[in-house]
Amino acid sequence: MIVGHYAAALVPYSKLDKRPLWLLLLCANIPEFLWLLLALFGIEPVSPPSLLDATFPNLQVAMIYSHNLLPAVLQGVIVFGVVQLFYRDRVLSLWCGALTIVHVLCDLVVGFQHELLGPDSPTVSLNTYGHAPHLAILIELAFALACIFYFQRSEKRRGRPIPRNRLVALYAVFTIGILMLMPAASISLRQMLQMIGVTI
Repeated sequence: MIVGHYAAALVPYSKLDKRPLWLLLLCANIPEFLWLLLALFGIEPVSPPSLLDATFPNLQVAMIYSHNLLPAVLQGVIVFGVVQLFYRDRVLSLWCGALTIVHVLCDLVVGFQHELLGPDSPTVSLNTYGHAPHLAILIELAFALACIFYFQRSEKRRGRPIPRNRLVALYAVFTIGILMLMPAASISLRQMLQMIGVTI
């Protein structure tokens, strides 16, 4: 899951009185940011080396520390502790830690292969990006739309209805953002550019 993780932040955002949206969005994507950092330093290598040649089925990622299940739980505990240290708000801290763990739980359904702890430990994911990338993207879209719908209903119940134009924009951003991944399910960016006459 890529764009859908941001939608997950809307669930606690609709429930909390102290609502730092930027913090919820950040915590919902901690494993992704950690993976990018570790990939940059070669700790969690990515193949093919150029993203121009990557498609979901041919992308090989080693996410030992960023996306395996037990390391994700540890990340959630650390995030809880850091947020609690700065905000002194146990409910907010719990939600932030939970969002970090939920990120990896979602990736077990929509994502690459992940293990319990390391490469020699049991596989705990469906690897839908590798086996059924188009279906994975549609599941991600359904997840994001469900989060937005929950957010919409929750805000209305709390007496904070979302203006129609903002709601349409919210649905559009996530729908377009997720469906834009569809070509990458089978065609690399380099191939797409070549189809329109651009050579890199």
